[in-house]
Amino acid sequence: MPDVLAHFSGVLHGVIAGLADWWPVLAAAVLVEVLRPGRRLHWPTVLANVVYLPLGLALGVAVLGSALQSMQAHLPADLFALRAWATTSARQFALWLGYLACFDFLYYWLHRAQHRVPWLWRYHMVHHADENVSASTVGRHHWLEEGFRFFIITAPLIVLLGGVAGAPLWVATFIGVNGIFMHWNVALRFGPLEHWIITPAYHRIHHSVEHRHWDRNFGVFTQLWDRVFGTRYVPAKDEYPSTGIAGLGGVRAWALLAPWPLIMIHEEKTPLSTGEVSGQ
Repeated sequence: MPDVLAHFSGVLHGVIAGLADWWPVLAAAVLVEVLRPGRRLHWPTVLANVVYLPLGLALGVAVLGSALQSMQAHLPADLFALRAWATTSARQFALWLGYLACFDFLYYWLHRAQHRVPWLWRYHMVHHADENVSASTVGRHHWLEEGFRFFIITAPLIVLLGGVAGAPLWVATFIGVNGIFMHWNVALRFGPLEHWIITPAYHRIHHSVEHRHWDRNFGVFTQLWDRVFGTRYVPAKDEYPSTGIAGLGGVRAWALLAPWPLIMIHEEKTPLSTGEVSGQ
């Protein structure tokens, strides 16, 4: 037991150190949420999310890290030798833009699966149980979720493009800031971008408690795949719904962090018709 705790402590310190440049961005985002909130912040949840973020990441690394690294070592990397092709700045930019485009596509399908496959939903519920989605929600994921992501996102990206290893700073920055931005609880709209990228208002629809918003807006970077596969819902200018899971909030929601689902929420979701939907 002391060895296990010592191992977890070491992993936790590493995770906290790795987040050093990320915390100021989150703090600035929360400050704007205080000054220009879309909805009043639910501070107990925000504080719980902030405390859980490094703990959840560290627990996931401690439990899954060795197994995922072992599997990764047996994957054929950069199958089409695109890393070797990217010898100029322009090609490097194209390579990593392609990486983000592939990530966007793979994440869309993982995200849809998390809402359609019951046992995946049991773990994804941790993220959706937030009573008022805000910037801090970005780190509110089940600590075992990376295990699912590995097979659907990480492994394919390693095979196709060599994975994230060696990525330029702008790629990591974009992914990190985008996660905060899309969950941002602010009374701000972003003009024409509201129809193309995943803005806070657009993603909040995905977290909405309202039935008409269920199974919409799965995208992570762009609205492209929501457009293509008929899951896009463009919110009206004054549309900013409540979020969470009915009947599951407060301390009870954190019971979902168990390695197996202790709480089952049976939501009867009526299949939505395909096609683009607009609140405008």
